[in-house]
Amino acid sequence: MRKQTAIVAFILLLFVGILNTGIAEAESLDILDIAASAETCLLFGYSCVPFGCMVSVVPPVPGDFICNNVPVALVETVTGPGQTVIPFIGTALSLLGQSAGMGSGGASSHNDKDNLQYFESHVFDLPIYPILEFMNPFLRMCPTTSGMSWMVHYLSEVDPVGWKSGVTDYIYASMLGSALASITNICSVAGTATTALSQLGISLPDVCMGTWGVTYPRTGFSNTYSEPVASGIAAYRASRVVANPLLRVVFVPEPFLSANPIMQLAYPYSGKPLACFGVGATPISWDNLDTKLPKGTGYLWILWEKTCCCLPSTGCV
Repeated sequence: MRKQTAIVAFILLLFVGILNTGIAEAESLDILDIAASAETCLLFGYSCVPFGCMVSVVPPVPGDFICNNVPVALVETVTGPGQTVIPFIGTALSLLGQSAGMGSGGASSHNDKDNLQYFESHVFDLPIYPILEFMNPFLRMCPTTSGMSWMVHYLSEVDPVGWKSGVTDYIYASMLGSALASITNICSVAGTATTALSQLGISLPDVCMGTWGVTYPRTGFSNTYSEPVASGIAAYRASRVVANPLLRVVFVPEPFLSANPIMQLAYPYSGKPLACFGVGATPISWDNLDTKLPKGTGYLWILWEKTCCCLPSTGCV
């Protein structure tokens, strides 16, 4: 039944994709492009153990124990307000009055003098999970509500004060943790950071982004030589705004969004040698140095979480 639903959804989405090709600009991504990029991390860490669990004890119903990654959010980062390569987001920005001057003002994505970079961020959902099911008909996958709908969670253009200054973040205990981590430079030393911050009752992912630096304040600014790294920082921070939206302008909060997702750089190229990696992964493991995009283009990130389930056994076939 789930496979039939996935096929119907795929046909509908294919129709939408065909329509998009007629109305979108030359540089745009449709949902089929994104799903094709996403397949790599869907398969990353996949496992199915035949008869590895019990769906029911009384009566006894054996099950297959399945673990797979689920797309929980997509984040687009762009070099200036109102820009996008996602037609769905372009429509949302237009409906919100982007053409009438809504936004946070112009910003340069990169400053060669001091490595200061800035990105706007858009957090949203697209129904790519049914397409992934269709693309992998012999792969048993856990049911989920993530990656099943069209949803805009956050557009930094309508949160200019928070996204450009981070002033509203100063009420969070994690902001204090980030300040201490920045002064002591302990984010890159995960063990030390975990020990020190746990004594303050603050979890490491809420404070540190590993080698990328500190999470707070959650703004679009970062100081790094690499545009992809700056984009990843902006994408992760935007996801944390959606998870903890107090005093921020968020359309649909997601309080259970993981602070430690698997991240995938899906556009304009895939991370190399690693396509799927944790927050703060050292750039040498994924940044292939195809940097400095033409002004007006952006990056697309897919955030994943691993889920496990027990489904009536078919022997994993």
